[in-house]
Amino acid sequence: MSNAEKALVEQLATFMAEAGFKWLKARAMFVRKELYGFSSLSWEFYWTGEGGGRLELVPLLAVRHNMVEGVVNELGLVYGEANRRFTATVDRGLGFFPFKEGRDEKRYISRASVDADVEYVASSIASMLSGEGEMFFKKYSSLLECSRGLNDPIESITHPLCNNFPRRVYLGVAAAFFAENKRVPELIAQYLAFAKVVQPSQYGQIAKRLDQLMLVAQSKR
Repeated sequence: MSNAEKALVEQLATFMAEAGFKWLKARAMFVRKELYGFSSLSWEFYWTGEGGGRLELVPLLAVRHNMVEGVVNELGLVYGEANRRFTATVDRGLGFFPFKEGRDEKRYISRASVDADVEYVASSIASMLSGEGEMFFKKYSSLLECSRGLNDPIESITHPLCNNFPRRVYLGVAAAFFAENKRVPELIAQYLAFAKVVQPSQYGQIAKRLDQLMLVAQSKR
């Protein structure tokens, strides 16, 4: 972690603590425990040569439902128990999927003005979390909203709540299994039909994993 990032974490620490979040250094993320799992804020970052050099941060908001992750993680998609404890049911990378279309949600810290930029970025992130961020966390604290969100639309490789098509299939079906079970057969049929067209080489694996997912989910009801 760069010195600029460390300074940003320090700037955010008080606000985040008041909102119930704890900084997990080993995971480089702020996490708030919830009855159903957790809410979290993290970010991707990289240095660029623009403007004499600057750090670009892309915020990522996430919500985890232990019930869903306990099923999906049985598929072996994520290596290591420590990593499986921090998988998310929905996540939104604001650099690619801003809350308002066309808005730049990246944050910038220039080498030439690190202190001032860190203070500004911390303030802007705190403002975002107080408004749209908390609305996101509140909405997806509902497993029903996770199911509705992940499964709309079906026919899309990219998606604001899980930008990984095969994984979204499993998350969406698992969330529906617990929140709106009657939809599950139709969802599976729609996902498989779409996968057969857009990812034919993975169709067999997706179908096999969906069968496994249903067996695991049924064992946990």
